[in-house]
Amino acid sequence: MRKIILSLALYFVITLVQAQSFEKGNINIDLGIGIGVYGTSQTTTQTITVNNIDSITKRDTTDGAVSFILPIRFEYGISDKIGLGVDLTFSNYLIDEEDKININSVKAFDFGLRFNYHLISSDKNDLVVGLGLGISSIKWDFITSPQNQTAEFSGSGVTWAIELKDRIYFSEHFGIFFSLGYKGYSYNLDTEFSPELESFLNSVGIKLKQEIDFTFNGVNLGLGAAIKF
Repeated sequence: MRKIILSLALYFVITLVQAQSFEKGNINIDLGIGIGVYGTSQTTTQTITVNNIDSITKRDTTDGAVSFILPIRFEYGISDKIGLGVDLTFSNYLIDEEDKININSVKAFDFGLRFNYHLISSDKNDLVVGLGLGISSIKWDFITSPQNQTAEFSGSGVTWAIELKDRIYFSEHFGIFFSLGYKGYSYNLDTEFSPELESFLNSVGIKLKQEIDFTFNGVNLGLGAAIKF
């Protein structure tokens, strides 16, 4: 019995060595969809200037956010265990019904670099843990009073991520992946008002400036197609 167990263990090890779904020189492309659920922290600093006198107010709030995610990821194997890659991610945030009166859309785009370590690489399975770091831009279109004029929050920041991904291959080149990750963002946003609103504020002798520091931290879930060359 002991010899049988040792033989099976040896066969399993040899199989893993001989048949690997990830090897040095591989190019992997992941095309997917996903969802992100975040806790958010926001610090808003508003400066209103009337007759050269500034009135500054600062407000801290916490909330939550949910986004649909479209990631595109490229990876190159520099060894049989380590891959380096590039991530491109588009996020479209959901807007609550009660907020749609004031908010048109919230969208973001990320560009990042990724370090992947392949924990298990058998014939049909590739289990990966990855660390990512990058930059992100976000744009928040909303309607503000008076007179229902539009304004825009836009800015950029840094993003980081840790992710566990499992690729399951049906053939030599094609398969699917499932991913679970934790991702964070840190933004600094500036308000850009519409020319109509700027003109209105100037006509009544008011200057308005608004800055927002935003942080997002939360879980990402994803799935999609895995392509290997």
